[in-house]
Amino acid sequence: MIELLVLVVGIAFSGFFIWWSIFETEGAYFGKRMVIWLYDLYATRYDDIKETNDTADYMLISEPILMRTKPNNDPMILDVATGTGRVPLIMARNAHFEGHVVGLDLSRKMLDVAQQKIDELHFEDFITLINDNAQDMPFIDGAFDVVTCLEALEFMPDPEITLKEIIRVLRPGGILLVTIRIDMIWMPNRTWNEDKISRLLEENHMTDIAFEVWQENYTKVWAVKSGTSEFVGVRPPEELLK
Repeated sequence: MIELLVLVVGIAFSGFFIWWSIFETEGAYFGKRMVIWLYDLYATRYDDIKETNDTADYMLISEPILMRTKPNNDPMILDVATGTGRVPLIMARNAHFEGHVVGLDLSRKMLDVAQQKIDELHFEDFITLINDNAQDMPFIDGAFDVVTCLEALEFMPDPEITLKEIIRVLRPGGILLVTIRIDMIWMPNRTWNEDKISRLLEENHMTDIAFEVWQENYTKVWAVKSGTSEFVGVRPPEELLK
């Protein structure tokens, strides 16, 4: 009887560990290679798993970004960990958007799915995809008017380094949009509460920090980089490379 109980507990624990390490934390505690492998594995099913809503994304992502860049409707945007192109596509679908979005991700398979959607919708003029590392991005300082990173910081090898790199490529006066995970219990040492990310942003010369309820598991974080600089606007992405 005791042996059976131990077996049942062992099976239950193994099942929980598999769920936690693969589905809940997306392999983040096993290193960058594991995360990339999982994203490559689920790339073609990722959109179905996430169940994103285009209408909600338009109202809560696309429109607020353009409201913050007024009177300019042609911002140069970087979307870090773009995955299957959620942010680039929702921006390109906005009839008022005349800018350009660079989507950066380390998963080639996710970018393949994104590129297929871009080609089908003929959004090539609005979107460029780059396969590269978010912790050492290939862009010059202050290259973008807006930088976004949604539902991704906690899965990076070092979220704080990634945040600093995101801020580096944002121009002074530029707009930052990231998210923080609410259910922090499942990802210890990788998620930030509002006080911690506010402190990190302030230490890295960000101002006008604001929080917005977004999804059940995430809060949106807006901020502006201190200082002023010329609006970048649409330009060939190769001009922004180091």
